[in-house]
Amino acid sequence: MSKVLFLLATLLMFDISYAANPTVERPSYSEGDYWVYADDDKEVKFTFVREEKDRYIFEKGGTQVVKDFNLTYVKDKIVGYPGPIIKFPLTVGKWWDYEFEAEDTTTKKETKRIAKYVVESYEQIAVPAGTFWAFKITFTIVGAKFRHTLKSGDYWYAPEVKNIIKSSSKGDLLELIKYKVK
Repeated sequence: MSKVLFLLATLLMFDISYAANPTVERPSYSEGDYWVYADDDKEVKFTFVREEKDRYIFEKGGTQVVKDFNLTYVKDKIVGYPGPIIKFPLTVGKWWDYEFEAEDTTTKKETKRIAKYVVESYEQIAVPAGTFWAFKITFTIVGAKFRHTLKSGDYWYAPEVKNIIKSSSKGDLLELIKYKVK
């Protein structure tokens, strides 16, 4: 009897730990899937149009938006600023850096910067569209030379929604208010 109880307890612990730290692959979308966000006083809607060989094509306000498979904006074959905001597969504890150059607002010269990303946790979060389990990703952008923080923030990716549901940085807040995915 004690062996059966030990086996059941072990299986239960495995099941709980798996749920607490899942691994999520990149999403697959269907034509017509959409996400509507509250951005300050306006609504912003992204609608999935199609997938090409190495990127997703979305429509936003009548304009085509191209994102790579890590949901990072792509413009003219150059990866968007500041690099891959998500690196699938996602799991708690994963981290990545991205080096890039940007104009210094005081000197007007291009300076090297490093964007650092960490998947901090897998937690429940409430937004106007509902309550979801989501990966909390923290980012910090630092000056490459002196390593001083230039910008930081958090965002949450919800596997059920197949997208970011909330983003917060320096008083800027973006939240999902409705969505449809197949």
